[in-house]
Amino acid sequence: MVIVDGAVSTSPNTLTILGCGTLGSAILFGLLASSTEDASTPEVNGAQDQLQEKGWSNGHGHEALDDDGSLRKPSRIIACVRTEESQERLRKELANFEHSLSVNIVRGDNASAVQAADTILLGCQPQDLNSCIGAPAVRNAIEGKLLISILAGVSIPQIEEVLQLTKSEATTKINGIKPSKESLRTTAIVRAMPNTASFVRASTTVITSCPIASPSDIRFVEWLFTSIGTVTRITAAQFDACTALCGSTPAFFAHFIESLLDGAVAVGLKRSEAQVMAANTMKGVATLILAGEQPETVKEKVATPGGSTIQGLLELERKAFRGTVADALIKCTAAASILGSKQA
Repeated sequence: MVIVDGAVSTSPNTLTILGCGTLGSAILFGLLASSTEDASTPEVNGAQDQLQEKGWSNGHGHEALDDDGSLRKPSRIIACVRTEESQERLRKELANFEHSLSVNIVRGDNASAVQAADTILLGCQPQDLNSCIGAPAVRNAIEGKLLISILAGVSIPQIEEVLQLTKSEATTKINGIKPSKESLRTTAIVRAMPNTASFVRASTTVITSCPIASPSDIRFVEWLFTSIGTVTRITAAQFDACTALCGSTPAFFAHFIESLLDGAVAVGLKRSEAQVMAANTMKGVATLILAGEQPETVKEKVATPGGSTIQGLLELERKAFRGTVADALIKCTAAASILGSKQA
């Protein structure tokens, strides 16, 4: 059964999100929050200036720019979900969220939602890649459009294989015509890894793209993720490591704060008050480092001779804190590399 909130019709500048789980929803609401701000605010102007400084101009193919070179920002978002439970959750969250964009919720009809889109954000579970976009109707609807994937562990070649043709299929004819290699590569794919802080527009996002992605495609993707945080371009070979470093470590940091709270309660502080203090302390240290301070310098400034801080640091070292954290990131990277190998 297909349930749609609002009609799915062709509309200028439509972004379809395939999969609105934790990360997909965070990006959705981050974009909605961004849309409520006036484009003349310093933050928005700053983001636009960063893009202009890169010197990107109107490219060819999958154009994300208007004729005057300005970004074609989405005026409508189609949010695709699989279950009635997800649909109701999203509907309730949207009802309590002020925004200026048109949002439709679609359940069970990816093909129509993709057909109505200019750009598709692929946000399903990695193992659901085939079931999400492998159907012929969906693949045909994606043809020639800009596809942005936020699937951990799923490479651009893997997506191309699902979207276009496998090597064995490439020798067969479709409608009596054998497709050329060039005709199978008309969809521009950009791979991105934001994190859950997208909801508060503080995501750290990394991106990489396929060779046919145009400068305007890249500019649009950079704008999209700059609206919910910061963006860094990386190579495909670095992606699994960055998935761990940017996508998974929010859970690490939250776990660390949670551990600090247990200790704070043990020494007599209220958990709610300790949480605010610990989170703001972490935020302050991050601000120092982003301003140019080296982590080691920050540590040395705090750990004065004979003080209490050095005692705590020594205890962390006795428990192999540094090696444990490094090993956790290494294992996380290895796990990220195989997420896409278990496709449904």
